[in-house]
Amino acid sequence: MVSAGGAEGTRPRRARGVARPPGPADVAVIAAMPVEIGYFLDLLTSVRRYETERLKIVEGMLGAKVVVVATSGLGRARARAAAELVVAGHRPSWLISAGFAGALDLGLQRNDVLLADEVVDLDGRRFAIDVKLGDHRGRIRTGRLLTVDAIARTAAEKAELARSSGALAVDMETFALAELSASRNLRFVSMRVISDDATADLPPEIASLTTRSGSYQVGAALRALWHRPAAIKDFWRLHAQSQSAADTLATYLAGVIERLG
Repeated sequence: MVSAGGAEGTRPRRARGVARPPGPADVAVIAAMPVEIGYFLDLLTSVRRYETERLKIVEGMLGAKVVVVATSGLGRARARAAAELVVAGHRPSWLISAGFAGALDLGLQRNDVLLADEVVDLDGRRFAIDVKLGDHRGRIRTGRLLTVDAIARTAAEKAELARSSGALAVDMETFALAELSASRNLRFVSMRVISDDATADLPPEIASLTTRSGSYQVGAALRALWHRPAAIKDFWRLHAQSQSAADTLATYLAGVIERLG
């Protein structure tokens, strides 16, 4: 298991009129984009929302567990910065990297769930993750996850990443969170829902549609539609796939959190 201990730091700034959290969180969840985690947030009760200078944080109850969720933006640096703030302010027992991933393995289909038992990067660094959470039901698989610094857009890129890394899927954040967990003695889980399979080419405009913070760029989408009107079909398809993947993530993430000790 990736393990780690408390972090030094300042508790995140509370929004005016919001009471302090009731105590240390049981679980902290870091997701890159709001679309990934929105359905899961709908499952929380007794919700508190407040902001730091860098990100918005949502805290609530999932059953008897206190869960805090931060949406970091894309990439390792943003994910680590968000996790450092949450760990310092909420002192969770568990840190979870949650969101979407692209399949590298031909056996993974959209809406399959990958619980990583190892996360690696292209420099050959790796962290083992203990995922002994009982019987995995449904579409959950375990295996290696690769973290990279740019979207793997084409089937050819995915095939090369699969060959060079031996990973089942690829994301842009998990390695940084595993690294932080190891340095802080935190228990760690990575849960990724497959949003595009290994044979799918994403639209060429995909990299320009979101900012590094994970927000949607309307101007970029309009320019894409002006230059390639057929892109509207791709965008609607991606939207539908994202909603389906987010719904799957909410269901399986809630189930995993309920089983954490």
